[in-house]
Amino acid sequence: MKNEKSAPFPTVPLDLPQRRAFLRQSFATAGVVTLPAFLAACGGGGSNGVAFPPIAGAPPAPSPAPAPPAAQPPVEPPVVKKSPFAEFSELQPADANGVMLPKGFTSRIVAQSGTVAAGSYAWHGSPDGGACYPTDNGGWIYVSNSEIGSKGGGVGALRFDANGTVVDSYAILKSTSSNCAGGPTPWNTWLSCEEHSSGMVWECDPAKPWVDASSAPSLPALGLYAHEAVCVDPVHKTLYLTEDASLGRIYRFVCDASDWPEGAPRAAMKTGRLEVLKIKDIASDIDLADPAKPYAKDFSQPLPVEWLDVVNPEKPQAGVRASMRTAGLTPPGAGFRKAEGIWFFNGIVYFVTSYNSHIWAYDTQNQTLEAIYDGMNKDPATHSIDEPDNLTISALGDILVAEDAGNLEIGVLRMESGTSQPLVRLVGHDDSEVVGPALSPDGKRLYFSSQRGTGKGGITFEITLPSAAK
Repeated sequence: MKNEKSAPFPTVPLDLPQRRAFLRQSFATAGVVTLPAFLAACGGGGSNGVAFPPIAGAPPAPSPAPAPPAAQPPVEPPVVKKSPFAEFSELQPADANGVMLPKGFTSRIVAQSGTVAAGSYAWHGSPDGGACYPTDNGGWIYVSNSEIGSKGGGVGALRFDANGTVVDSYAILKSTSSNCAGGPTPWNTWLSCEEHSSGMVWECDPAKPWVDASSAPSLPALGLYAHEAVCVDPVHKTLYLTEDASLGRIYRFVCDASDWPEGAPRAAMKTGRLEVLKIKDIASDIDLADPAKPYAKDFSQPLPVEWLDVVNPEKPQAGVRASMRTAGLTPPGAGFRKAEGIWFFNGIVYFVTSYNSHIWAYDTQNQTLEAIYDGMNKDPATHSIDEPDNLTISALGDILVAEDAGNLEIGVLRMESGTSQPLVRLVGHDDSEVVGPALSPDGKRLYFSSQRGTGKGGITFEITLPSAAK
């Protein structure tokens, strides 16, 4: 598997108008804009601003005069590549696969539960979270969780050649329970999350078929709780995790120096601090989705946060919190009802709470949190994303969000307006949910699954894009 070195990310301004503009600009240019260049373009930035050229036609200095300074070359604007998700048509009538897409996008089915796509592996039931990985021959692998409970879950993989043909399929994790979402790592492994009260995270190698329990070790240091998803901040050597529960938490695991040594390509994820997020000036254990809002805070503004140590991190957290409440104690951390997908991009951790249809952005540099999307009780014409669940972000910064229910869409978040536009809609999948969105390494294909399909089992789709999202 290939391994790419992570690059530092820009600092986001705290000033709200500049902050919003910078977030939009960094998405439009996939992170090539730096803060000094941004401030210079806005007329600020001090010594990092753009120098003005000398004034033409000025009278010559008395003789002998020094040679006039050479004119400075114009500052080249950052190269902006237009994403296929930046602008597209309204959804067209459903195709033969029951998929509504914009003009120029096409679909195919690559796997169905109980059916062998290639090799000898029968594609698993209840497909859920997924990700794509490059292979050395120019192809790629799509991995997909199975959310079957009672030790019937795990992870399956589809291997594609450079032409996009499915050439193999196999399991990379077996005998786990309720594997919901997860997340890719910068070192190209898949972290699969179990969503039950004693759930753990398991690390899988997408290229290696399952042999035995040593093939995909568990990571108990990341906590025991109803894990939903995970992402990795390679600069701060920190993992961020969501808990899908009625009053779940947002966690982070800060690796010890011995766990992720300086210069090491990866973390061991065995020793570190497990912490929970709390918004300053809001008491712990408060439900932030409570319509009564027992706090005077506007989540559309960046709010400072702090991180508190998890109590008894070696024990199932739902039980720890219940015991603390019974004893008259307050469990640490803010309560997020049904925290779902999470993704790290350009120094920002984006995560979803499906109960109130919010998408949040945590700024790792400034340690602030804000809601960048509120789809609760909004007009579907402008806020298509309802009950958001899994999400992924393209190399060009497009935020794609899959729905847990609603009208079974994948929507694209429009940062500039806080709205969203439907990209995919499934027809005839009324008792299902859209899960596992992931882009191929070349950015030309989008994969996802309908967890229960049309009633006969899960279906995994491939969408071919009109141009690369990379």
